[in-house]
Amino acid sequence: MKKKVLGDNAYFTVEWSELIKYDKHHASRVLPELAGILYFYDVKGNFKEDVLCFGCWREGLRMEMRNLFDSYFTKFPYLTDELRKKNLYYKFCVLDSSPADMKDVMYFLISTNKPILNNPEEFSDSKRYSEICVDEINPKTKKPV
Repeated sequence: MKKKVLGDNAYFTVEWSELIKYDKHHASRVLPELAGILYFYDVKGNFKEDVLCFGCWREGLRMEMRNLFDSYFTKFPYLTDELRKKNLYYKFCVLDSSPADMKDVMYFLISTNKPILNNPEEFSDSKRYSEICVDEINPKTKKPV
């Protein structure tokens, strides 16, 4: 993740992974133990529905994915139940600069994309900037997602 601050405005550039079909065993091998954001889609043919934007700060991406889907550990059983009903694909990005930066990026993603399991009214930005902009790119192609 890159960040540029110009005056009262913040501009973030987030590099996402490729879109990955969810499988708990594969996820445990692919996801790093670093802070970041998981972004889930329900894929039906050529249609992708935004499902959930999930921040992983303390535990890291790998453990938070496990905690999200493991019924013994989850703090969000209602999310686990809803996610299991979907044909899930996910992407992730490492974002370990600060919790406030993660909050700003998630606020932008949730308010812009409106994933069905996130309530935009429950999210706020860090109040550090008057405007937040996030550019999302694919790290392989360096092109917008």
